[in-house]
Amino acid sequence: MGILRVKTTECRVGVVGLYNAGKTVLLTSLINHLQDHDSDRFPLGGPGTRLRKFTVLPPDPGWEPFNYTGCRDALVHGGRWPAKTRDRAQYVCRFERSDWTFSDCLLKVYDLPGERIADAAMLGRSFAAWSEHLLTVIANDTAYRTACAPFLAAVAEPGVKEGDLLRAYRLSLANLILSFKPLVSPSTFLLDVNGQPAKPDTPEALADSRFTGLAEGSQFCPLPAAVRAARPELEVVFEGRFAEYVDRVVRPAVDALKSCTSLVVLIDVTMLLAGGVGMYDDNRLILRDLLDVLNPGEHPVFGPIARGLSKVFLPHQLRPGWITRLAFVAPKLDLVHPADRDRMLGLMRRMVARYADNRDGLTFDFFNLASVVSTKPLPAEDGKRFLVGVPLRGADGKKLPPGPEQRFGVSGLPDDWPNDWAAGAFSFPEVYPRMPVRKDYPPEQVNLDRLATFVID
Repeated sequence: MGILRVKTTECRVGVVGLYNAGKTVLLTSLINHLQDHDSDRFPLGGPGTRLRKFTVLPPDPGWEPFNYTGCRDALVHGGRWPAKTRDRAQYVCRFERSDWTFSDCLLKVYDLPGERIADAAMLGRSFAAWSEHLLTVIANDTAYRTACAPFLAAVAEPGVKEGDLLRAYRLSLANLILSFKPLVSPSTFLLDVNGQPAKPDTPEALADSRFTGLAEGSQFCPLPAAVRAARPELEVVFEGRFAEYVDRVVRPAVDALKSCTSLVVLIDVTMLLAGGVGMYDDNRLILRDLLDVLNPGEHPVFGPIARGLSKVFLPHQLRPGWITRLAFVAPKLDLVHPADRDRMLGLMRRMVARYADNRDGLTFDFFNLASVVSTKPLPAEDGKRFLVGVPLRGADGKKLPPGPEQRFGVSGLPDDWPNDWAAGAFSFPEVYPRMPVRKDYPPEQVNLDRLATFVID
């Protein structure tokens, strides 16, 4: 810390997003831009702001370090987007900013697997209340009812054995995974406690190889009220396993996010459009549950006073944390034509703005960004949009080796979400990442600097 830097401002930033939303790419690009900062290419806070004395620090106890070096190498030499988050990871660094006279910045970034978001509804609920919450979703959604038909048939059978009931639930969760439905809970069926994801297979094979809980002997599933009344001994067993699961899997992740000062929520608009109205509805439900549990914001008067006093009188290790800044982020901006960038932002606003607007003491904003720009736009022709990039997959869906750039058509974005649309109605082709080989030269980005300015406050 410099001689005039008399205090440390600790910024704790949580980054969440559902599967394949681009969290790892965002963090890799952000770290590259911070540690190899160029104020002309990445203005932070304002034009001309310089970063100095950048130091990487070890993560907090119980957290794995975010593998920045490996992720960047995958983008450059592996010719692939980095692997998804398999366990909770943290990146910690300290630096000085030329626009902060008396304080240096201690930045902690928390990266959690998107699969765990589906479990957020467990926290603060009893096993019975969680069961009712999940069963209500299944009962009121045709796609979920169809996928969960094996489980619904099993719970309707008098005296069904525990093993048969659990297998029927695992088979139903496998159907949800293969139908690209994100509400898979317990989420360890999709991503186990060792960070191993479920691989595409038949529903039966997935049901026989995965667990709905911490381990084979700690599995549970929701129970309807009639079953809980008829089988109180089974409810007691599942209730105990549920409580252990919440303590070991759900609570640590949620508590870490609650301790943050800023929260970044990635909402992949391109994926929702490509996936259909069902995927849109599923994502809204899960994000609503997450924000209800995290409860961002603060008392409009006493919150700012307490926060200000803690910055002056408490060492940064003892300062309380609560989410006062919320950033909704639409990633993959380079996969839509520039003519649709404002529409991308508008779609995200219409989807989630009310979730933040209803909370006191919360500063929130919306960002559409490209963490790594990997396409170039071409002028529209007869209303059709075209981009240029190196295609990652062919028309048959199979991965292609890196090759020359190609022109491809991309869907235009609507002014508002349609009332109904099918999966595949919108198309956004996958491309290879365009990451500079030189390690100290960060990638081209769009609006990532604006996001960083907002959350590093």
